[in-house]
Amino acid sequence: MKKFDLNRFGKVMSRLILVRRRSLTNTFSGFAITFFIIAMLNSQPFYWTALSHEEMAWNLAGAQNFIGIICLVAFFVIATMVIKDLSARQSRLNEMMLPATNLEKFLARVLLVTIAFPAVIMAAFLAADCAQQLLNMMIHHGGRASLIGAFSQFPMMNTGPTPLWAKLEAMLLSNAFAILGGMLFRKTAWLKTVAAMTIIAISVLAGITLFAFLIQTNTDYVVYLPDTLWCHIINNIVCWALIILMYWGSYKLYTRMQVINNRWINI
Repeated sequence: MKKFDLNRFGKVMSRLILVRRRSLTNTFSGFAITFFIIAMLNSQPFYWTALSHEEMAWNLAGAQNFIGIICLVAFFVIATMVIKDLSARQSRLNEMMLPATNLEKFLARVLLVTIAFPAVIMAAFLAADCAQQLLNMMIHHGGRASLIGAFSQFPMMNTGPTPLWAKLEAMLLSNAFAILGGMLFRKTAWLKTVAAMTIIAISVLAGITLFAFLIQTNTDYVVYLPDTLWCHIINNIVCWALIILMYWGSYKLYTRMQVINNRWINI
């Protein structure tokens, strides 16, 4: 049982969804209620007069970016919960005894927090959007506007000065780091992962700033950020190397997981 088997992987994925079904249901309910409340608070719910579709769209404009930020934060936090259901000793033992390869079990967990949970959040967004439109039609005498119609205004979907592929690349990098933190840390993995990311980011920025300052003050060189094709290629290579390295590190941590782990980390 060393080769990847698609049928076996499908069974592992189905079992994992069944194990996490309560979390999926709670995620849908919680986000649907949250999105609905945000949309209604931006729709003048106590102003019981007729509003045009344009006025409703203008009122809902303030909710779009806020909901987008909530989604981005949620995607990161959920990714850190890649092994949240393995906190108990028996659950870890059951995971190890599954008749599947480590790659199949790990990939199922990555897809669950990367695709399944975000899909549930998007379904909650759709349900909340339909509900707010129906209620606003009754409150504002037919006036309504859809949040989905303005989905392109979300931070990660708006093209802006940064290409969409670069934003998706950043999301993959964030997802890989979150999964690595979720695999490494035990209790409150999301908080420890955020703290680690903050410390690393501050350290890297401080190091680059100090290096640039020393070069600028002690040499005749002018420090600047080049905007050439080769620089973009190098940046992409470094970014993808980090993504692959973090996913690989997460997989290695998963393979080293034990029934009785360390008090602070999952090895």
